[in-house]
Amino acid sequence: MEFTDHKVPFRSEDFIAAIAMKCWHIGTVPGSKQVDLKVILTELEAHGVESLVQIRGMKRKGRLRIEIIDDDAGKYPAYVTFSPRLTLHVKRTVWTRFQQGYSEERVIIAHEIGHILLHSDDAKPFLRDPSLQIQFAENEDSAEGQANLLADHLLIPNHIGRSIPDPARLAFACNVPDRFAFERLDSIGRIKERLSVVDNCEPCPACGDFAVTTEGGRKKCKSCERQRTPHDRFGQ
Repeated sequence: MEFTDHKVPFRSEDFIAAIAMKCWHIGTVPGSKQVDLKVILTELEAHGVESLVQIRGMKRKGRLRIEIIDDDAGKYPAYVTFSPRLTLHVKRTVWTRFQQGYSEERVIIAHEIGHILLHSDDAKPFLRDPSLQIQFAENEDSAEGQANLLADHLLIPNHIGRSIPDPARLAFACNVPDRFAFERLDSIGRIKERLSVVDNCEPCPACGDFAVTTEGGRKKCKSCERQRTPHDRFGQ
């Protein structure tokens, strides 16, 4: 079975993070830092996608069906199809390990939840290798990039990452692989750097960050370092 990444309607990381946080609150008991993905899957099976998220312009997907497939069926550990019925296909070994709480399989299922919630057509596989994602789209308009972002924010929300800045401790607390925790802390750090230049700044027409300040009578973006030209209108 062959899959490729797809260019999909743009969804900002903030939009995706908000959906992830809604799921996180449903699947996390007070005081815990580890989201229970089984609870989210149960909600999707019992009440459907629309019980968690309704995206304007997207057709109704309804309740999720989970199909366990043979380990030798296709090369992907899990994938989602939308027709004739929304179905998560998972290899038997992957499903067993997920039920037992293995961290690698939790990442796989969280990624597929991203496809289930955010997308509505074409088969979507588990694919986290950036080299295999489409090269003409950013994360926000790549199907795989969007699914990865939702998995990132679902398994380690920003506020949890900031409260546990050590990758090993974070991986243990959230039950994710060490490399996943390391990469999340790196991305959360970049978000913090961007936010640190927001105060009293204007939006940049080049990169979009609120990072434009006035230096020596000229406006300059601290993020992309672009200086104002006669045709730029910062702040609009």
